[in-house]
Amino acid sequence: MTSDITVSTLLLHQQGTAIEAANLYTLAQSHDARLKAVRKVLDFACNELEINKHLKQDLSEDQLTIEICQFLSALGFQPRHDEQVGGHCDIVVRGKDMFLWLAEAKWHNSYGWLDKGFKQLSTRYSTGVSGQDQAEVVIYCKNKDAVAMMQNWRKELSSRNDDVKTFDGEGENPLEFWSEHSHVASGMTFKVRHKAVVLYHQPVDNVPA
Repeated sequence: MTSDITVSTLLLHQQGTAIEAANLYTLAQSHDARLKAVRKVLDFACNELEINKHLKQDLSEDQLTIEICQFLSALGFQPRHDEQVGGHCDIVVRGKDMFLWLAEAKWHNSYGWLDKGFKQLSTRYSTGVSGQDQAEVVIYCKNKDAVAMMQNWRKELSSRNDDVKTFDGEGENPLEFWSEHSHVASGMTFKVRHKAVVLYHQPVDNVPA
């Protein structure tokens, strides 16, 4: 029996899920739509890490990032880990019309380490041309108070990079912010979302009374 369900009806039933975002990526006819979809799927993947943070404490950056890639792959994306794109980039997603989205993932060991990831994205891996002018810094955070860490990182990013401007994203999520600057190669505006993955896990329920 053939179903008469329409694409719009299907998306309505999938609303608020990773499957909806993956389908929106498949159906996207613009780079902006592709960007919104891939970022949303990344959010779901990172939340899976957060939910299971008690099992992630001893994983390396590569191990955590491979789990994100596996999540994206299961939803029909074709992410590549450590692919050669001007160097070994952590996550690479290619799409129609020469779409290219990059992400660099770092454990928060120091702000200098995070700045290295940002500079890798902006000066080594990215082209900065149309459809390839947005990227992501994913920050694996075992600190207490990830909001305070992100506030400090935002200040550090600006102080270490004079040409970079920062701003809040949609919804004003305190665990993420955006930066933009003129890409050194293309001269176009290059935008980066900086996102914390909250992995702090120090339960106190087993402490003797």
